[in-house]
Amino acid sequence: MTFRILLLAVLLGCCVQNSLAQTSPLIMRHADSLAVMRKAGFLLLNGKVHFTHDSIAFRTSRATWNKNLDKVDCEGSFLFTHPDGYIKAKYGTYSRRTEIATAKGYVEAKDSAGSYAFFGNSLVYNKKIKFLKLTDQPLLHQYQQQKNSKKIDTTAVRAELITFNQETEFAEAFRNVVITQGDMIVTCDTGYLDKKNNWVALKGNPKFTLEGYELTGDSIYLTIDGDKRTLKSALVVRNAKGRQHEKGKKGKPDQFTEAVGDTLYAEFKNDKIKRRYVNLNAHGYFYEADFADYKNQMEGGRLDLSFKNGKLKGALISGDAQSTYFHIMEKQRQIDGRNEAAGDTIRIAFDEGKVKHLKLAGTKTLASGRYTDLTKQNILPKIAKDSTVQKLTENSLKKIEKKSGKKSAAKKEDTK
Repeated sequence: MTFRILLLAVLLGCCVQNSLAQTSPLIMRHADSLAVMRKAGFLLLNGKVHFTHDSIAFRTSRATWNKNLDKVDCEGSFLFTHPDGYIKAKYGTYSRRTEIATAKGYVEAKDSAGSYAFFGNSLVYNKKIKFLKLTDQPLLHQYQQQKNSKKIDTTAVRAELITFNQETEFAEAFRNVVITQGDMIVTCDTGYLDKKNNWVALKGNPKFTLEGYELTGDSIYLTIDGDKRTLKSALVVRNAKGRQHEKGKKGKPDQFTEAVGDTLYAEFKNDKIKRRYVNLNAHGYFYEADFADYKNQMEGGRLDLSFKNGKLKGALISGDAQSTYFHIMEKQRQIDGRNEAAGDTIRIAFDEGKVKHLKLAGTKTLASGRYTDLTKQNILPKIAKDSTVQKLTENSLKKIEKKSGKKSAAKKEDTK
């Protein structure tokens, strides 16, 4: 019995609170001058106009108050304040009945905690459900201070339409979406950002790039380290493709690693790739920039790649595994052979991005390997080929010019 009475009291308290919010009047606190249009039910207000309603307040230079609709249209300037933040704009409106505020022209809105900022030319704020909608060049900023650091990370979201729920800290972005945070750049058709649970979902031609890493697919799901604000993992679903570009040091060529399959999952640590898994029709490639036409290949049902300091460390190919590797003589910088291997599984160990050794195992698919000598084909780096062709072309042109010069001189002598 006591519980029922207590529950009834709580429900009555909520009802009373809601009814008070709905019945509390819209109050004009100040205006330098006013004109009344009684038949139309309008009040024209000028100069330092100030209104309050319940816990909100707004100020403007000029306002038209529709008493019938209990709605105020503001122009010249608009400053709307509420317990959760503020909105500034060139124009604005507020409806007491719906508790909805709109703002247009050079809109700026921020929350009271300093965690979010909104910019654009059009904003709608529903005070009841604490929901914002931005159109016309909207921009959302999310701010978060790193743990044990004074550094503040900023996540910027641009799109044609952005919505934000203040209660759940959940943002949605639609059409031509661009999300940036530090060196991370994301583009897609639709993006969902859940700050409380530290994840981002991307759909519609999503593309993710981060310091030489690139991911594409039908959908991408990212998880973020809440303290460090760094990337923890990435899941790419359907038509997945991952690409890594590691710049060469001390004159060495750049190295590339690619992975393609139905599903791709990547783990990161401090924004550096740690592992990459590819499932179903997995294909992997690794190669150096000057031998881009001779890509080393890995194929199988599943492909597991591990990295150290951003460079490929190991690979495990499972299920009808196959691999093709071109051996390069470093001193001559020339391809001298091709290794082909097959089996149920193939393990490859790498050193500085180059194959150190292979281990084959197979019962269903017999373990086998084949080596083809390519030294006689004189396969040189692409850069060396291009420079050689360029030199040959320049020499050929010089010879042609010399020949044409001699012929023209002979013609002149004949005419004399």
